[in-house]
Amino acid sequence: TPEWKKLILTHHWPVTVCKMAEQKCDDIPNYWTLHGLWTDKEAQMCNISWPFDYSEIKDILADMNKWWPDVLHPNSSQLLKHEWQKHGTCAASLPSLNTQHKYFSKGLELYTRVSLSSALEKSGIKPANTYKVEEIENVILNVYGVIPKIQCIPPQQGEDAQTLGIEICFTKDFDLLNCTVE
Repeated sequence: TPEWKKLILTHHWPVTVCKMAEQKCDDIPNYWTLHGLWTDKEAQMCNISWPFDYSEIKDILADMNKWWPDVLHPNSSQLLKHEWQKHGTCAASLPSLNTQHKYFSKGLELYTRVSLSSALEKSGIKPANTYKVEEIENVILNVYGVIPKIQCIPPQQGEDAQTLGIEICFTKDFDLLNCTVE
């Protein structure tokens, strides 16, 4: 298993996710949702023999469905299964993340702690408006004291680029960390 150094709490904007997939999505949230809790990019698929087990997270499913929904495959565990197999099995090298329940619960806990939608809204960043990437970075820097990583999708003809994801990074002790730190 490759040694990983940081956790990346990855948020995505559901409208952009659907647009990128060229898919019509129903009842999509109008707030930043969780995409995943990732380890550094080198560490992936650390234990393919450890299958995702839906029953392990039954008690947190209501929160998972609200904050960590699969907008492309509603009523499916496809996203969660993928996130567990690709990232969770690597994060599990940390005792505080060594079960599916601990891993997904910690993702929800960090998501709630960061409260990205609320922070952006309070700073005047509204979903339908146009901003420079630096403006969003500065809000996150001012609110959390760290530099995020912002992912955009290239603009279609006559449109602006659209924000797809915002990553907020943490140490293995779950302290905020600049995403620029290698």
